[in-house]
Amino acid sequence: MRQDTTLEQRPATIARTDSTCLLDRAGADRLTEATDKRLVRWMREGDTAAFEELFVRYETRLVAYATRYLGSVDLARDVCQEVFVKLINKPPRVLICDSIGPWLFRVTRNLAIDKRRRRKFEIHEEDTDIPEARDEGDPLSSLRERNDIEVIRQLVQDLPKDLRDVVELRIDGDVPFKDISRILSIPQGTALWRMHRAVEVLRQLWRRHEAQV
Repeated sequence: MRQDTTLEQRPATIARTDSTCLLDRAGADRLTEATDKRLVRWMREGDTAAFEELFVRYETRLVAYATRYLGSVDLARDVCQEVFVKLINKPPRVLICDSIGPWLFRVTRNLAIDKRRRRKFEIHEEDTDIPEARDEGDPLSSLRERNDIEVIRQLVQDLPKDLRDVVELRIDGDVPFKDISRILSIPQGTALWRMHRAVEVLRQLWRRHEAQV
């Protein structure tokens, strides 16, 4: 009798599984078929998946483009990371032909040329009193410059776990985002997005901390 009940329930279970798969595929198709303009709008509204789709669409081409200027794939990846951080922080409001591509490639070119210029300066300049150039690709850099890192560590403990995991890897291990994505088994775009969100929350927590001091 128990065997008959199990057999009767199995089609319903399969139906629910099939329904979930269909929804997942529909969501994936929604992203892959969306225009850049639509993805940017969804990203502005806080859709992490939309940002990840833009990252997947352009990351390989941007790295290849930056490598032409820098002659180093690793440096090109650093530039690409900075580009997507800028996209998160301040996405363009007007797109050429509804494509984010021209904006991304223009920012990539400017950052690659700037990094190449700074590297030449660092190689030839021996004056140790000259301050080190700021790494804008690290969203924590502004907080590190202005605030006590130990206070930040305390505030990090108040972050949600998914954000805290990313921040701790950056603070404690200075781990690149591509490695963070592997360690946490998340897309690199998600790691960048979570860092952006974490920094926003940390700034709010820091303001509260300063008000109490």
